[in-house]
Amino acid sequence: MTGKPNDERQENHVTGNFKLHKDQEETSFIKHVDGEVETTEATLVKDASINSNDRTGVIQKIRLDTLYRSKFLLTVWICISCIVMGLFIGHTGPAFPDLRLIVNKDLSTSSWLLTAWTTGYLAGSLIYGVLYDKFNRLLVLFLMVMGMSLAGGIAPWCSLFPLMVTMRAISGACVGGLDAGANAMISAIWGVDGRPYMQTLHFAYAFGGIISPLITEPFLAPKRSLYEMAKESLNGTENISFANISYTSVLPSCSNSTNCTIITDLEYWGETKVQYAYMISTIIGILSAISFLVSYLQRNSESRTKEQQEAHEDSRRISTQISNLQKIGVVILLMLLFHVYGAVEDTFASYLMTFSLLHLNWTKLKGSLATTVYWASFGFGRFSGIFIVRLLHPTKMLFLYCSFMVISLASFTVGSVFLFNPIVWIFCSLIGLALSVIFPTMVTWTEESVMPVSGKIASLFVIAGSSGTMLNPLYLGYLMENKSPLWFPYLLLGQSIICLLMFVILFICTKTCIKRESGTELEIYCQKQEEEQENLNSSHA
Repeated sequence: MTGKPNDERQENHVTGNFKLHKDQEETSFIKHVDGEVETTEATLVKDASINSNDRTGVIQKIRLDTLYRSKFLLTVWICISCIVMGLFIGHTGPAFPDLRLIVNKDLSTSSWLLTAWTTGYLAGSLIYGVLYDKFNRLLVLFLMVMGMSLAGGIAPWCSLFPLMVTMRAISGACVGGLDAGANAMISAIWGVDGRPYMQTLHFAYAFGGIISPLITEPFLAPKRSLYEMAKESLNGTENISFANISYTSVLPSCSNSTNCTIITDLEYWGETKVQYAYMISTIIGILSAISFLVSYLQRNSESRTKEQQEAHEDSRRISTQISNLQKIGVVILLMLLFHVYGAVEDTFASYLMTFSLLHLNWTKLKGSLATTVYWASFGFGRFSGIFIVRLLHPTKMLFLYCSFMVISLASFTVGSVFLFNPIVWIFCSLIGLALSVIFPTMVTWTEESVMPVSGKIASLFVIAGSSGTMLNPLYLGYLMENKSPLWFPYLLLGQSIICLLMFVILFICTKTCIKRESGTELEIYCQKQEEEQENLNSSHA
C-alpha cells in the first residue's frame, strides 16, 4: 500500500513527460524539411521517436500513419533522385573516350573534364552545407536535381573544350549538393533507425550506375578499321605483310603494280551519338525534380498549424560527450577516410573503360560490359547491405569490407599485370561488391557511434570524398599516358590499404576520446526531466 502513491506519482511523471515530448516533437519533422532553425529545447528531442519499436508492417504504416506516409514518400523521392545521379555518374566511364572525340583532346588534357566535374562537386557540397539551415530543403533539392539534369545533358553537345568543362563543373556542383542533401535528409528523417534507409539510398544510386552503361553503349562511337571501309567500297582486297605489321591494300591489282596505295592507319573512331544517352538521363532527371517541386508546393499550401499537430519524428539520435577540440579532430579523421575512399570508388568506375582499352586491348563493348559487371556487383552489394546492416554492427561491416577491398584490388592488379582476363573479370565484380556498402556504412557508423550527421557534417563528408576524386584523375591520367596504364591498379591498391589503416586509426581514436551517453537524446532528456521533477517535489515536501 505504501508503494502505490510513489508508483502513481512516477507514472504521472512519465505521462507528463510523454505529453511534453510529443508537443515538442510535433514541429521537428517540418523543421527538418523546411530548414527552420530549431530551439535548444527542441534540438534536445530532435529525431526522437515514441514509436521507434513499433513492429507494424510498412504497408500498414503507410496506409494508416499520415506522417509515416509523408516521410516514406519523401524518402522515395530522394532515392529516385539518387537513381538519376547514378545515371549521370555512370555515363562518365563508358562515354569518356567519346567525350574526348567531341572536344578532340588527348587523355591528359581530357582528364580536366573529370577534374572539373569533381571540383564542381566539391563546391556544390560546400554550398549546400551553407544553404541547409537557411532555405527550404525541398526547394533546394529541386534546384539541385534540375541543374544536374540540364547541365549534364548539355555538356556532350559542346564541341568547345572550355564550354564542356564549364557544363561538367555546373553538373558536378548540383550532384555534390544533391549527394550531401540526400545523406543529411535521410539521417534527419530516420536518425539511428535509418540503417536500412541509408543503404537503400545508396543502392538507388548504384542502380542508376548499373543501367547507365547499358544506356550509353548503343550510342558510343564505333571503332572501325580502314580496311573495313575499303572493303565496303571496293570488291576486293589484298593483305601485305611487312615487319610483322599487316597492311591492307585497297587496289585489287596491287600485287602486280609498283604504285600501290598502302594504308598504314588500321583503325579509327566513327561518329559518336553519346549525346542521346545523356538526353535520356536528362528527361528522367527533370521528371524526378518535379516531384520535389510538387511536394514543396503541397506543403506550403497546407496549414502550418495542422502540420504541427500531425507531425512528429520517428527517429532517435545518439548523445555523446565530446569537447569541441576532440570533435574537430574526429571530423578531420573522418574527412580523411572519406577522401581516400572516394578516390578509390570513383576512379575505378571512371577509368576502367580507358584502362581496358589501353592495357588489356579490349573492345569498347567488352569495356562497357566490364563496367556493367562492376556496377551490377556494386548494386547487388548495396542491396544486400540493406539486410546485412540489420545483422552486423557498422564497425564490423566497415572492417570486413575495407579488408575485402584491399584483397580484391590486389588480385585485380595481379591479373592485370599478367594479362589474365578471367582474374580481371572476376575481381571487377568483387571490387564492386567490396566498395558497395562502405560509404553508407561510414555515414551510419558516424550517426550511431560518433555524432549526429547534420547538414554541415554531411557536406564535409561529401567534400572530402570529392576532393579525392578531383585529384586522382590529374596524376592518374598523366601516369597512365606517360608511364604505364598499370598505374591504374597500382594507385588504387595503395589507396585502399591507406583506407583500411585510416579506419583502424579512427576507430581507436573514437574509442578513446568519445564517451557515449547511456541511451538516446530522448531517453536522456526524459531522465533529466524526471530528476528535476523529483527534486522539485522533494523541495515542496
